[in-house]
Amino acid sequence: MKRFALVLVVLALMAPPAFADVTVTMTVSITGPMAADGTVINFLKGAKARSDAKMMGQDVSILIDAATRQQWMINHTTKQIEPMNPQQALAGMPITFGDSKVSVTATGQTKEILGRVCQGFNIEASVPMTLGGETLTMKLTGPTWIAKDGPGVAEYRAAEKVLADAGLSISALSQGPQAKGMSEVAKALGDVGLVMEQEIRMAMEGTGQVAQMMGQMGNMTMTLRVTAIATDPIPDEKFAIPEGYTKK
Repeated sequence: MKRFALVLVVLALMAPPAFADVTVTMTVSITGPMAADGTVINFLKGAKARSDAKMMGQDVSILIDAATRQQWMINHTTKQIEPMNPQQALAGMPITFGDSKVSVTATGQTKEILGRVCQGFNIEASVPMTLGGETLTMKLTGPTWIAKDGPGVAEYRAAEKVLADAGLSISALSQGPQAKGMSEVAKALGDVGLVMEQEIRMAMEGTGQVAQMMGQMGNMTMTLRVTAIATDPIPDEKFAIPEGYTKK
């Protein structure tokens, strides 16, 4: 379940958030040591957000309320609910991070996705970290296609600001070292537009035993494609904690 939570939250981070009433549906494919395929649907309404994911045999939702600064992980299979504190979870890991570097470069290419003309960008990010007494560098690279206008884009930017002002974000819910790198990428893309398609390759570089062990596991590539964007009203019940579930 912890491994799935990591994947879910990283996916959520890669996915476009939104404000007002916006629903973003996407497919996700992961290759590497955590190979999987699945779907993610993000719902955003005012200061509330919900991300549903069906992947790796799991059916999970994340609820966020910026007004109360609460975050919940809901497992629909076990009918259990538990609070989430990404900063506390990350602080409990034997990892320290250095200053990240992120480069977003326009390619000049365009691509039509869902009837929108999207601009092409290349992402390069490096996140230095210390793990097990060794210095490693996480590398994230790959192409991204972004829509700068159209229904849902303005809502996306507004929602990102509201959640950020409350110290929250769908993308900030990750658990694990990948969260740091993906968070930096999301910040770099936040003012550009709405991510419609993205392929991110994650790799660890270093010379010690930890780096060699991770290298033997192989790199991971995560690809998402937005398949639908809707601005229809979302009922308030979508953001409520379901009845009959047990809180941890």
